[in-house]
Amino acid sequence: MSTENKYSVPELVGFLRQGDTSAFQQLYQRFAAKIFRTCKKMYLCHEDAEEVVQEVFLKVWEKRERLDDSLSFNAYLLTIMRSSIFIRSRKQALDLAYKQYQLNFSAQVTRNTEEEMEYQELKLFSEKAIASLPKGQQEVFKLKFAEHLSAEEIALRLHLSKRTVENQLYKATKRLKQEFQSSELIPSDLFFLLLIF
Repeated sequence: MSTENKYSVPELVGFLRQGDTSAFQQLYQRFAAKIFRTCKKMYLCHEDAEEVVQEVFLKVWEKRERLDDSLSFNAYLLTIMRSSIFIRSRKQALDLAYKQYQLNFSAQVTRNTEEEMEYQELKLFSEKAIASLPKGQQEVFKLKFAEHLSAEEIALRLHLSKRTVENQLYKATKRLKQEFQSSELIPSDLFFLLLIF
């Protein structure tokens, strides 16, 4: 007979407070999947969601002696999870801002006036071409190439089927490729290279 569900959560918390590793394992088994699913609902990628689960339970282990078995353990875990996601999001935003700053700074230092004009012309053309797409295609295209989301992640965020997202992406990239071909700003075979970067 399995002893996995033999004890209630408050009892396991009490055991954990005393350093019981078996109680810790049982609490992990009961709550890890729920935290992971909640992270995914908050649009974290698979790897980040797994890392948050590990961070939450590491924090629980580190603070085990201060646990109160009369309080909701579930609420305690969710509080740690929210804090971890906030810190992670803030760090990612700062990293992104720094990278953008470095990119802009490098571009300003290395480009001469002619290159800068060509770059601005291409950027303006790209922005206009994307803005001319139908709203649905625009939204899917930006999520794919600006936020680097997969078709499945986009489908979840926009409440669409994966097939619809793939169809919208196909139509958007086809139309943009035609726009670039007709503009002669860049060779058409370099179009998809621009999308990657």
